[in-house]
Parts: sequence; C-alpha cells; structure tokens
Amino acid sequence: MGKTVLIADDSKVFRALEMAYLTSRGYAVLHAGDGVETLRLAHENKPDLILLDVQMPIMDGVQVLSTLKKNPEMKTIPVIIISTIGRDFDREIFIKGGADEFISKPINGNELIHKVFKLIGV
Repeated sequence: MGKTVLIADDSKVFRALEMAYLTSRGYAVLHAGDGVETLRLAHENKPDLILLDVQMPIMDGVQVLSTLKKNPEMKTIPVIIISTIGRDFDREIFIKGGADEFISKPINGNELIHKVFKLIGV
C-alpha cells in the first residue's frame, strides 16, 4: 500500500466517498468520526496527510487543526480542510491556521486526488 491518509468526517457517506477515491489510487486510509478520535489516530499512526472536515462532534475541525499544529510530533502532517463552508474569507482563515489546502463539499474526486498527490505524492 502507498501512503496513509486519515479521513476525519462525521458523515459516513463522505468518509466512504473519500476512501473510495483514495484507495483506488493506492493510498491506505484510516478514518475518524469526531475530533477526539482524529487526534488519537493522528498521534498513534502519524498519517502522511489528514483530510479534515470542519463541522464534527466533540471537537470541531478548527480545534483539531489548532491542536495538530501546536504538537511537535504532528505539526508537519499536511492537512486539507474539507467543508461546506466555501467563502474566500473562511478559506483564508483555515490556511492561516495551518491548513495546506481547502476543498469545498460536494467533493470533486479529481480535485481531491490532485491536491493529495501535490502534497504527498503516491
């Protein structure tokens, strides 16, 4: 298997869709349904990249991103924010907060694969 991507999204449908795109291109996939689980899996597995939804239970994506970027062991993991929030102002906030890329929902599979490949290769 190729590099590992952690999908963090409370929607099983979006996790399954993202996983299908990624596994078809050879990426290994982990997935989490809330922010706390995302941080646990990121700490335990050190994935090559995290796809991070903004609106999640327990701890939202903004809090997860902030926690990741403050942790010396995880701050270098690239993060792509995936959200229904798509205004330029919001994108700018996420990028300033440490996100490497932003993708609006609904997801375009080609855009997802392109951005993942750009950040971590295969």
